[in-house]
Amino acid sequence: MFSRIVIVGVGLIGGSIGLAAKARHVSPCVVGIDTNSENLRLAKQIGAIDLSAEDLETGINLTGGENIPLRDEGEDRGAFIPSSLPGAELVIVSVPVSHIADYVLRSAEVVKTGINYRNVLITDTGSTKESICAQLANKTLANGCRFIGSHPIAGKEKHGAANADANLFENKLTVVTPPVSARDRDIGALIRFWQSLGALVANMSPAEHDRTLARTSHLPHLLSALLADRLQLQDAKYTGTGYRSTTRLASGLPEVWQDIISNNKEAILEAVRDFERALQHLRERIEAQDWHAVARFLEHAKQNRDALE
Repeated sequence: MFSRIVIVGVGLIGGSIGLAAKARHVSPCVVGIDTNSENLRLAKQIGAIDLSAEDLETGINLTGGENIPLRDEGEDRGAFIPSSLPGAELVIVSVPVSHIADYVLRSAEVVKTGINYRNVLITDTGSTKESICAQLANKTLANGCRFIGSHPIAGKEKHGAANADANLFENKLTVVTPPVSARDRDIGALIRFWQSLGALVANMSPAEHDRTLARTSHLPHLLSALLADRLQLQDAKYTGTGYRSTTRLASGLPEVWQDIISNNKEAILEAVRDFERALQHLRERIEAQDWHAVARFLEHAKQNRDALE
């Protein structure tokens, strides 16, 4: 599909993309770029990447220069990556959301021109889309590169390449947010790429994406964090599986989530206000001892949750 994939940021998501691409034979060569040398070392050790670099220009323009053993198992064991393979054809920027637009622009700028570098598609894995796409909307990327936003809605509260999972995207939704100017063949190629990793794919506008994810991802994280934040030390020994399940999301990296919240502030505030109204209504029903209303609320909640399975 792509002769060479470059992943900028080889953490949980980036490392999982590399593992999935290698396990499913999506590309003969995956390059990892990360300023964290330990992430790169781990990513190589687990077979998520074939080549690595700590700077964009080197990583994006690596062409091999020597035969590199493939890490694939099965019938391809012992095969080699030919040194004639071109540099990056797909660049995936998997860094904190406030840095994504800058990395997209810089990635395009360092792509070397020439016959092997005319068809570089760039995407990302950010949890917000409107601010990223707005920053890139009126810019023509250097060297003929094109950008289409992506958000694989898959993850864990854990982080880093050490927690990467080749099956992370299996039957999970990935949203793509192509700009109006996007070429059909680029959109199709990106959709097929995510599908090749096992993902289901939906097409949304950046604004619709951010409003929806504020309700289904960003607000739930804040509620999980709020519950964990309100835990009193003397109560900790009385927490059971329910409390621990409900607060699992709070173990996510604070700096990553602060970044997401600040980039989707308006949509999150709208979701928070709606939740406040719902919580107030529930409090009023309890105060009024309207147990039939409470029972209806619990039954409706159960139906919604059961429908997700």
